[in-house]
Amino acid sequence: MVESIVVLFFLCIVFFLVFDYARLLICRTALDYAASRCARARTVGFNDFMVLKTARLGAMSVSGECLTRINGDTIPSTAALVSRMGSYLQAESPAETDGILNFERWHNGKLGWSCAEPRGDAGELTMYVWQRQNVFNILNPPCATTCDEAAELTLRGEAKIESHYPFYLK
Repeated sequence: MVESIVVLFFLCIVFFLVFDYARLLICRTALDYAASRCARARTVGFNDFMVLKTARLGAMSVSGECLTRINGDTIPSTAALVSRMGSYLQAESPAETDGILNFERWHNGKLGWSCAEPRGDAGELTMYVWQRQNVFNILNPPCATTCDEAAELTLRGEAKIESHYPFYLK
C-alpha cells in the first residue's frame, strides 16, 4: 500500500508537470499569434498604443481571468468578450480601455511588446510579444494569481513580416 502511494504521488507530479508544459506551449503559440497581429498592425502604420491593444487581444486567451464585469457576470461569455473587441480597438486612451476589456495579465509588466524595425524604405520587421506566466502551478500557493511568490516564466512570441508602409506614406 505504501509503495503504491509513493508511485502514485510521483505519477501525479509527472502528470501535472506534463500538463503545465502543454499549457506553456499553448501560451507560446498564442503569443506567436499576437506577435503576428502586432507585426501586421505596425507594418500598416499604427501607433504604439494601437499595437499594444492588438497584442493584448492576440494574447487574450492566455491572459488569465477577465477583470471586466459584463452584465454582472463574474465570468463573461466568449460572445460577450468578442462583441467588445471592436470597441476596445477604437478606444483612444488606456483609461477608456479598462472599462471595455481588462484581463489580469495585461498590466503590471505582465504583457509587453518590442519591435525591431527595418532601416530605410523597406525590409523585414520583427515583432516580439512577451508575457509572464505562472509555472509549476501545483507548487504555487493558492493565491498564486495575485501573490508575488508565484513562480513565473517570461514567454516570448515572435513574428517577421515585410514592412511596406513607408511606401504608402510617401
